[in-house]
Amino acid sequence: MSAAHLPGPGGRRSSSPSADPMMGTDPAPEASTTAPPPRRASPGGVEETLGEQRPLRASVVDVVVLAALFLLALLGFHSVFGGPWYLVTGVMALVLSLVIALLGARWSLGPLLLTLAIAIVHFALGAAFVVPDRALLGVLPTPSVLLELLRMPVTTWKSALTISPPIGIGNGVLGVVWLPMLLLGVAGFSVLLRSRRCVIAWLFPCAMLLCSVVFGTAEATLPLLRGLLFAMLSLAWLSWRFESTRLRTSRSTIISDTVRAGSWGNPVLRRRVIGGGVILLLAAAITGAASPALDPPSGTARFALRDSLTPQFDPAEYVSPLSDFRGYVKHRRKEELFTVTNVKDGEQIRLATLDDYNREVYDVAGSDRADSASGAFLKIAGAVDLAQPGGDARSSTVTIGGYHGVWMPSLGTTTDRVDPDQETTAKRPSGSARLGDSLFLNRRSQTLVDSSSLREGDSYDVTYEPYRTASEDAQHSMRFDDGVAEELPPLEGLDPKFKQAAEEWAGDAPNDYATMSNLMVGIKSEAEYSHGIEDQQASLSGHGESRLLAMLNDPSFDRSEADAMPQGRIGDEEQFAALTAVLAREIGIPARVVMGFEVSGSDAGTATVTGDDVTAWVEVAFREPGSDTVRWERFDPAPDSDETLTQPEQKTTDKPQPQVPQPPPPPADPPTPPPGATAEDQPDPPDPPEPAPLWVGYVSGTGLLAVLVAATLGAIAGAKVLRRRHRRLRGAPGDRIDGGWREIVDLRTDLGRRTAPSDTRKETAEAIIADLDARPAPGTSTGSSTSSSTGAETAQPAADGGGSDAEAAADLRRLATGADRATFAPDAPTESDLESYWATVAAARRRMTENLPWHRRARAAVSLRSFRARRRADRRAQQRLRAASAQRTEEDSRRGSVADRASRAGGAFSLRGALERAMRRIRFFVDGAVDRYRAWRRTSSARRGQRRRRDR
Repeated sequence: MSAAHLPGPGGRRSSSPSADPMMGTDPAPEASTTAPPPRRASPGGVEETLGEQRPLRASVVDVVVLAALFLLALLGFHSVFGGPWYLVTGVMALVLSLVIALLGARWSLGPLLLTLAIAIVHFALGAAFVVPDRALLGVLPTPSVLLELLRMPVTTWKSALTISPPIGIGNGVLGVVWLPMLLLGVAGFSVLLRSRRCVIAWLFPCAMLLCSVVFGTAEATLPLLRGLLFAMLSLAWLSWRFESTRLRTSRSTIISDTVRAGSWGNPVLRRRVIGGGVILLLAAAITGAASPALDPPSGTARFALRDSLTPQFDPAEYVSPLSDFRGYVKHRRKEELFTVTNVKDGEQIRLATLDDYNREVYDVAGSDRADSASGAFLKIAGAVDLAQPGGDARSSTVTIGGYHGVWMPSLGTTTDRVDPDQETTAKRPSGSARLGDSLFLNRRSQTLVDSSSLREGDSYDVTYEPYRTASEDAQHSMRFDDGVAEELPPLEGLDPKFKQAAEEWAGDAPNDYATMSNLMVGIKSEAEYSHGIEDQQASLSGHGESRLLAMLNDPSFDRSEADAMPQGRIGDEEQFAALTAVLAREIGIPARVVMGFEVSGSDAGTATVTGDDVTAWVEVAFREPGSDTVRWERFDPAPDSDETLTQPEQKTTDKPQPQVPQPPPPPADPPTPPPGATAEDQPDPPDPPEPAPLWVGYVSGTGLLAVLVAATLGAIAGAKVLRRRHRRLRGAPGDRIDGGWREIVDLRTDLGRRTAPSDTRKETAEAIIADLDARPAPGTSTGSSTSSSTGAETAQPAADGGGSDAEAAADLRRLATGADRATFAPDAPTESDLESYWATVAAARRRMTENLPWHRRARAAVSLRSFRARRRADRRAQQRLRAASAQRTEEDSRRGSVADRASRAGGAFSLRGALERAMRRIRFFVDGAVDRYRAWRRTSSARRGQRRRRDR
């Protein structure tokens, strides 16, 4: 190897020409006789050369990379704040921390001066970037703002953890971003600029990342992408810093003197950076592909400190709002409680949701778990989107008048946003909390709370999702949410009568929605709406177990005693809502009570709510198949305000007179025997009559049999007329509509066509239409006609018959649709609807029989097939005492029908057989009447016994 390629002193290649004895030249002097500057070990894990200044570009890269790591950590707060303002605060804190670090490095400021600079920045600029909602003009600090900035290092952590995300910008919650970024940024940049200890500086973005995890939520923001970027950027930067420092302090024979060791022109550094980058990309791709398999189970992937904190608002410390229901009606009936905009008549305003019944009062329940059925009251921030508003979202403004309390009026099914009016809130007395600082929301029950209590003049805007009643198809498919039913607070120690009544009224229904509807019908039957004021029926307030239990008894009340416990279903929404929820819970239906107000008399969308508008309703949890969303369907349990019970006649007894001694009565005359009592007065026995001729006996027997047959047939026809009249005039509007449809089905049954129990009304209507289409038109012949004139003569009647059948088909379809609507629609039919429906029923029945021969019409008129058809379960309360006897009568009728079919099958349709069947049916009718009479006697005796025990 030549001397030119040998390393010189200090490890560098020598460039000076060496002495060559063959050429005869003098040796050249050495290029350098001084040793290179000594090296020192860097505490950061690299070696640096003393007296050597680091290039400016490398310092800029270090600052940019460290700032990028801080920004990646800052994005972890996105799920907490839910808006862009935290980015403005965090970026400004990062920029200010870099400026402070640069000034400190320039003038070598110590820790005390750096701390003073941080304090000056915090108080001077904190008003604009931390509490802009309270700063003067949004920028300038005020004394109250300075006081809040002073307390922020102690209070901001609590506010950020106790407010339910998104936490907004109020209550100084931005301090949880501002303070860590300012402190950690100054420390990290100062270490990087002064000592170049990159590993120590890298720990400060890691600390910021840890802060975003501790104060974040269980839902991380882009966790895979942020994690990969943070790891790749950290590894690439630290590797480059280590290699560049090592190469700068080393001597190599393959690197030119003109190439800087830490530059991209260094082939060693370039090769290592490219290789490391490829390895990082491969690692990132493998991590991204394997992340689904590596994810932990749902609910255990991330720990959030806020989930382990106990809610600050405990509803058990406040009186149930439902207990003050009657107070609104009696004492605040005309008082203007609050006004609300953008509402319509009939809309319901929620005050509080109650799902915990302790046998004395229905109370608002709260849990430590926000995902439980009762939910948890979590603190929320004002002027932030609590949920993404849908396309039907509406906004209303609520202005408080005479109302006061912690329960805030809200609307709809989901509260998307609450915007307190800062101008009206600022008018609160000094020292009291602002409206936006004390808001709590239970997302499960949608109950909104102001822990500082609403005051007159407070105003706020509510953005909400309006309530929509489930469609008819959805009502058929929805099922009760069993998970919610299990998580609701249990009902313990209730009287068994509640469950018995609930099971009886609910009955057997085709779907869960119909089960709840049956229960509502049973509760509203024989019910009277009364507040117990003025000239209304006596009705005690409250909804304790004894009050609800009295509503299950038969109606009995005494107007003479104002405080007498009314018996029977007498009350207002307070009692009926509580009774409905208790009965539903007893049979496993997830139900809860909601107290609020109903809008009435709105003017251009603005309504003034008074105490007379107070109401309560019941919500039931349903879940559609294949859906994870719980749908709370509303039910109005109270009867109409004009429904009253008939006042029973009061039994009066004469006031006993004082006992006064009476003189003894005179002796009675001996009794006189009636005529014929003695043997002398008895007349002579008459002569025996002569026997009648034989033909008289035959004629008399035949006439008697004819009379019996005619009476039986007349009784059957009369029973059908009475049944039709009962269905048309008696019962609820929905039952009367259903009775009209049953008349159509019964006529088809009497005509000899059976209807499958599983067929719907529309399917039954189509089957009847098919029967009408298959029936020959009047005047036509079943045989074929070869004469053109005959065909012309029969064409017109056929056309007439086809038109009649078309009208009948339209009527039948209209009747089926009307019956379905009356059964499942929330609104009851009006009286005009009932009259129109029954007129259509009469027309349809007439068209069903008009083309039949007279003997088929007569046989259908006296047929017993419709009486033998299975009865529907009776939903009205006054028929529950006859349930046992009705079931026995139905069984006897079924056995009688079997015997009749067997007799006809054997060809025994004779005069004697017809008489036996008629006598059997009469006996069945008499036995049923006797059973009903005995049941009535037993029930009356039991009532008298209870009444005597109460009197004692």
